[in-house]
Amino acid sequence: MNLTEMRARVREDLQDTDSENYRWTSDEVDGAIDRVVIEYSLHAPIQQQTDIATTEGDPEVDISTLTGIVKVESVEFPIGKSPRYMQHIEYWAGKLYMQDEGDGSNARVRWLKKHTITTSSTTIPAEHEEILVLGATGYLAMSASANTVDRAFIAGRYGTQSYKDWGIDRLKRYDFQLQEISHMSKLRTRNLYNVDD
Repeated sequence: MNLTEMRARVREDLQDTDSENYRWTSDEVDGAIDRVVIEYSLHAPIQQQTDIATTEGDPEVDISTLTGIVKVESVEFPIGKSPRYMQHIEYWAGKLYMQDEGDGSNARVRWLKKHTITTSSTTIPAEHEEILVLGATGYLAMSASANTVDRAFIAGRYGTQSYKDWGIDRLKRYDFQLQEISHMSKLRTRNLYNVDD
């Protein structure tokens, strides 16, 4: 589902569908969605492989065209050796350095990318969308609990406690499912990078 659909799905779970009297602002809902997209990305990032030209005599690999980097997994340079020749690398402040200097040929960068969700598209797999809804609604419920503690609220302290309990339950289930996804993602990444071409 795209961002518009995700917003609607989150509001549906929160029973916050009256557009004339929303409990949560659109910015709050979008903020919660963005938070869970980032968290999901840390557990199950998108695997990427990009060949980038090196510079003669320079150990830096220019990764400025790679957007949404979560982590650089490896750099193969030079490409085509058997077994593959993997560089010791340092990734710091958005810059990537190899142990060896470049020679003008390509280095193969394997990296992990953050997921995105926009009003027209998403990279979140359909089977994981409800996990993000679970997390976003949990965070929003917890924020509502905190915001109603010292305010006049129609349900009084029971409303505050209900938000808190519901939010805690959802966040526990969200965290458990993220851990399962993380485990499977690490296995896939390990298998991908340990198998020779």
